[in-house]
Amino acid sequence: MIAGTTYSVSLPKEWVKRNNLREKNEILLFEKDDRTLVISPHSIDGGKLDNISLNIDEYATNIDQVLFAVYYLGIENISLFSRKELTKDVKARIRKTITHMSGTEISYEDKQKITIKVLLDQSKVDIIQVFYRISLILESSISNVLEDLDINEIRINENEIDRLYHLIAKIVLLSLIDSNVLHSSKIKNVSLVPAYFLISKRLENIGDNINHLSEYLHETKVDFENKKEILGFIKAELNRNIDYVARIPKASKVFEKINADDLRKINNSISKVEDRTIQNYLEYIIRYVVDIEEEIVNISFYNKLIHDNIL
Repeated sequence: MIAGTTYSVSLPKEWVKRNNLREKNEILLFEKDDRTLVISPHSIDGGKLDNISLNIDEYATNIDQVLFAVYYLGIENISLFSRKELTKDVKARIRKTITHMSGTEISYEDKQKITIKVLLDQSKVDIIQVFYRISLILESSISNVLEDLDINEIRINENEIDRLYHLIAKIVLLSLIDSNVLHSSKIKNVSLVPAYFLISKRLENIGDNINHLSEYLHETKVDFENKKEILGFIKAELNRNIDYVARIPKASKVFEKINADDLRKINNSISKVEDRTIQNYLEYIIRYVVDIEEEIVNISFYNKLIHDNIL
């Protein structure tokens, strides 16, 4: 110990020479899930791939999903080309896809090639804050349905939720291969990654079903029974869920999901909705809320094990 505040660590001489380290050079320390430390002369990023070039002709029917996959990997420069010419339809699909990819822009385009630049600073993304933003958007959409339905606002909200979902998917995947992202994202422990991803997927599913419900109500001009009770319950549960996720590091108790009586009561109210299409959308939403709460139970339990130095 030096001056009571820092510790001195001796490094193997051969390791220092092999990595060309000099006096006052910085080295990085990473704590693994088993609390052992890894010392590195550089960031541990799993061999990051910065550039990729794809022949669009080979992925014409799946270009949107291929683009998302590349985006999730953290690749910063994406070149798409065709041996012939990029069709109007392909270009439109590419543009539509990148609207759901945070921090991306088309930096170059000609008849046979499109280059996409990803400008996102992934070290600044806190997925807890992204969850909170999604919950605010869902709350806005639910309030919209409860009041005067503005279908354009619902559609804007749906697109924003999709964009934020893909951002979370990107950060979650990168946290598995880059320890820096694992910590900057506030995930902290790799054992929590599956639960965080499933929560994000279910939030996106809820957004989809609120959008489908709103489109149906807009087209048919119908209303439904117990609307205020059902949607109010969904909004309250989502708020409770995300509020807990935001304070998980400080939470001392394992999260408690909806109790059986309350769940039975709300499902009974949904069963009284005469329109079967509306009933289906509401049932899906409740099911996804329950799925989210089950994952929060898992996260809170794992967090307790981590806090107690068991995990």
